[in-house]
Amino acid sequence: MTGWTRRRALAAAGAAAMLPVLAACTGGEDEAGAEGASDQGGEQAEPAPDPEEVVETRALASGYGEVELALHPLVRSGEHCVLTVDVTALSVPEGESGVTPSRFAADVSLHRSSATAEPWGALRLVDAGGAAIRLVATTADGRVVARASADPEEITVETLRLQLVYAAPEDGVETIGLLLPGWFVEALPVIEAEVPELGGEPERDVPLDELLGHVEQAPVIPLEGYARRLEGSVQTIESSEELEIRLAGDVLFDSSSYEIDGRADRVLDAAAASIGAYEGGVVTVIGHTDDVGGDADNQTLSEQRAAAVAEALSSRLDTSVYELRPEGRGESEPLVPNDSAGNRQLNRRVTLTLTAQKTTEIEVETDGQTLDFDPGPLGQGVEAPGPEGFDRAVDPEHEYRFSSPSARRVDGLLEVTVLAERIDGEGAGGYNKTVNVAAGGVFSYRGLSTGHSAKHVGFAPRLLVGATATYPLDYLLGESTTEGSLEWRIVSDPSGRDGAAVGDTLRFVALYRDIPGAETLDIEQPYVLGAVPFRFTDIPIEE
Repeated sequence: MTGWTRRRALAAAGAAAMLPVLAACTGGEDEAGAEGASDQGGEQAEPAPDPEEVVETRALASGYGEVELALHPLVRSGEHCVLTVDVTALSVPEGESGVTPSRFAADVSLHRSSATAEPWGALRLVDAGGAAIRLVATTADGRVVARASADPEEITVETLRLQLVYAAPEDGVETIGLLLPGWFVEALPVIEAEVPELGGEPERDVPLDELLGHVEQAPVIPLEGYARRLEGSVQTIESSEELEIRLAGDVLFDSSSYEIDGRADRVLDAAAASIGAYEGGVVTVIGHTDDVGGDADNQTLSEQRAAAVAEALSSRLDTSVYELRPEGRGESEPLVPNDSAGNRQLNRRVTLTLTAQKTTEIEVETDGQTLDFDPGPLGQGVEAPGPEGFDRAVDPEHEYRFSSPSARRVDGLLEVTVLAERIDGEGAGGYNKTVNVAAGGVFSYRGLSTGHSAKHVGFAPRLLVGATATYPLDYLLGESTTEGSLEWRIVSDPSGRDGAAVGDTLRFVALYRDIPGAETLDIEQPYVLGAVPFRFTDIPIEE
């Protein structure tokens, strides 16, 4: 089995219920382990963590109860590895026998549907520096390759031992990040040892070889980043394979013209600086128009605009290192439907795509004026200092205090967490009485190619630093059930909705590329249909 590349992800298949059994499995012992001595002075080597040892513990309020996750080391088994998690309900809602693990579900494959999340799929491994994400392995018919000591559809006061299979990290990797609902564990140990015993119901225990024989996919998918100048003229998408930059046509050109406007210098300078952060390669310069006018005229205009941008970039880039290839696509590839003046403006654009090896970080624009906060058409949005937060009543019986005390810089990433402490009310309530910090029905920077991902965007606020907005890392899951579309998912909590008992605090987490030099940031859920906007300001970044 080999890990996915971005292109292999397009051919992925799989999704459905959890595979009910996973045998206890063994890996070879480390011959240079605790019993060996170093070559220098015979010093005793540090013993590897015991696979039965709990190396990290995290508590999470969810479903009006609270659960605890006790994490064991990740154990290698050939090309695979096994994560062992002991899950226990510390409290359950009144009148219930346990906590529903809905926060732990996430899309792993698209075998059955783009709108179906797999149980426990939210537990994802993140490679160092956010280079790639590792999803739970799946079978040919889309079942998650995992076992549980009891029914995993409910978390009770009796400890549930859960074991999930992933593609193993590369040889020599000793720790890896683990993304959980509400938490990011940046350094989970990776060891060679025996997988801990499952315990629980004996019929769930099957031989390892039989279990691993069902593994069809163990996804390892490159992570991508996205940043946008707040004035809207430049948008940048970064990945391990390519850089895509969208330039707003209305900033570059006057209406129906292909002569570059004098206002465009700053936009073109920014685009050239982003491209210049890479070693070199081919830059395709593609012109796009809206649907106003005839097809032939729009095709010609798009070709003329692409040629004009390529010519302007040729004076800003070394064309012996960056080959510029202008093309025109006319109105054939809209970013969004041509059904409004605002959407037609978005479709009038020039896209630059560089295929190259990135060698240095792109510095975002940290000066400039942050846009004023938009509280939405009903004025429900709130702007407040992150550490202090604000109070909001979900309904008269469910009031929460929202805050974001700090962000954390870890391993080339920024970890951002929003807290929602329930401060008043009675009872567990229901679906419409829960906290909702999701991005709503629109997360559209990837345009029409996002398939059904708008339904599963989860927690995805943007970071505001100076004149730049940075969005959470994301990854290409595969082809959508919508013909011609692709499915992207976010490196964050798959669900932005949950409820807590009075006194408990909900947690929502997302990961972003680091912003070197930034000491504070704002985070914002802007107004979109289905989301109540908020902005937290002056959030300190901790090392």
